[in-house]
Amino acid sequence: MKYQLIMVMALLSGCATSASPTFDRGNYFMTGDASCVTYQAHVSRTHIVCRNAQGQPTERREAMTPQQMQMYAYQQQAAQAQQQQQAAAYSYQPMPMVQYPQMVTPQVAPLTLGSGNQVRCISTGIYTNCR
Repeated sequence: MKYQLIMVMALLSGCATSASPTFDRGNYFMTGDASCVTYQAHVSRTHIVCRNAQGQPTERREAMTPQQMQMYAYQQQAAQAQQQQQAAAYSYQPMPMVQYPQMVTPQVAPLTLGSGNQVRCISTGIYTNCR
């Protein structure tokens, strides 16, 4: 039993990146990896013969057990959760708004007119001085 579980884990972990269960004649078979690009389904109800990309027979595979299907589903969920965590780690995080101190308007001395009602202003560049 332990040996079978190790073999199933090795099979699923080796195929997890490109292989997936294929439903055929009431059973699921792990297909789609390099050694099982296509398969011959009429061997028996619970067995298939896998073929590589050149069409050569490579191996005979048994139908997946419910435990194997459950393990495959668990691995897919774990991989999806890991991808979501990685995506969340790299998602956009806006910078907090920088709070600048409020600018206080400087107080200006009131304009008092001396003798007469004349105001004389001298401007140099952006500065203006009035008397």
